[in-house]
Amino acid sequence: MSGMSENNRDLDRRTLLGSIGVSFVALAGCTGDDDDTTEDDEPGMSDDEGDASDGDTDAGEGDGNAGDSDGDSDGEGGGGVSGSIDVTGVWAGQEEENFRMVIDHVQSQTDVEIEYHPRTTDALLTGTLMDYESGTAPADIVVMPSPARIRSDARNGHLEPVGDVWDPANYAVEPDQVTVDGEVYAVPFKMDLKPGFWYRQSFFEEHGLSEPEDYDEFLDLLAEIDGIEGVDAPIASGNGDGWPLSDVTEGFFLRQENGDELQQGLISGEVDFTDERVQTAFEEIQQLHQEGYFSQQRDFGVQYEYFWDNQLPLYFMGSFTTGFDAIQEPEDLGVFMMPGAQGMVASVNWFTIPTYSDNVEAAKAALSEFISPEGQRVWAKQGGFIASSNQMSADAYQLEVMAQLPQMADQVTIVPDLDDALGNPFQQEFWSQLKGLWSDPDQDLSSIIERLDEVQDETLTHEE
Repeated sequence: MSGMSENNRDLDRRTLLGSIGVSFVALAGCTGDDDDTTEDDEPGMSDDEGDASDGDTDAGEGDGNAGDSDGDSDGEGGGGVSGSIDVTGVWAGQEEENFRMVIDHVQSQTDVEIEYHPRTTDALLTGTLMDYESGTAPADIVVMPSPARIRSDARNGHLEPVGDVWDPANYAVEPDQVTVDGEVYAVPFKMDLKPGFWYRQSFFEEHGLSEPEDYDEFLDLLAEIDGIEGVDAPIASGNGDGWPLSDVTEGFFLRQENGDELQQGLISGEVDFTDERVQTAFEEIQQLHQEGYFSQQRDFGVQYEYFWDNQLPLYFMGSFTTGFDAIQEPEDLGVFMMPGAQGMVASVNWFTIPTYSDNVEAAKAALSEFISPEGQRVWAKQGGFIASSNQMSADAYQLEVMAQLPQMADQVTIVPDLDDALGNPFQQEFWSQLKGLWSDPDQDLSSIIERLDEVQDETLTHEE
């Protein structure tokens, strides 16, 4: 894998862009000396929808001790607040186990008892909105990956301000994207980078394959993989509610001319979906379908099993990949960016508190500890976790492939996740159109593009 010799180098700049505001201070100096480990929208959410497979991994041996700290918490702290709260999010399977380790840490540092209730992506996005509109709190803390949805909920009076819980100076995320009328309505926890195509190093070595330097080499690589016995298709087509297909589609957007600006323009409305670069991206996707390079759609967690068995050797996924149980030896993973990509997507799992909670102060006390360096370290040590805290010591990242990610990201522009940033109705329609394309890749692309252009306008008008 490229760049491994520099995995201890410090990244001396804070890269901020648009509504993401991601800094790689939090990622700098990751080490690959230890393979102890235990991956929109997202999916995290962010892109893990919560359907990851169950089971134990070596990562589960992590201590998660409350005393294993890196610094002081940035929030107000527990302050003697006590009570019982519920948390809901999309983490299931191994991710749920890792999150429960964090919960154990938070409970050990506060007087707050916590129950976690996982939901599917659809239940999180639609069910919580129904609860809010009826004046009900679905939980005392709701994990939400969509800044657009958070701003909408805040404008409608559904969320408590939580700006007093965190100091942005100590985090790799700016609060602007979750701010309404000067109030901050969410705190950042887990970050997910979407670097590109994951593969097994052992598979590449066995078949004499190498990472592509440009798009022509990428096409050659797909043709080579397609001819290997036992391969169903070169690229896994993950599906949840549609988000894994959106991740790889955004990868094709980002490889177009000024792809980082294209992505941001589509989010802001300065660029329409009728832009010829969008057309080109969809044509490239369609071409790969016609060559048989995309697999059939399966739940994204199930596709990890096919990926690990080398039946689907390439998988465009996020940094959460190393945390899935199907990945039996995370140290065997490699990853390369979409050839020609000008940007890399980063998404954030935000913690919010509903206005209708009866335990707001207890929830705030828990939030302060969840997002502390100590709290985030617990999951980071298990793998598949990028911390939002830039106060967490870098030695928490114990996988070499995780050390590679900040170096890759520092070479391009970090951009927001397209559908998370725009929110609904665009997000649901984007997913629907992509599932339709994967099911019928020979269809006329103009109807897809025209519909996305319409719903982009509708979404942006609603946001205003």
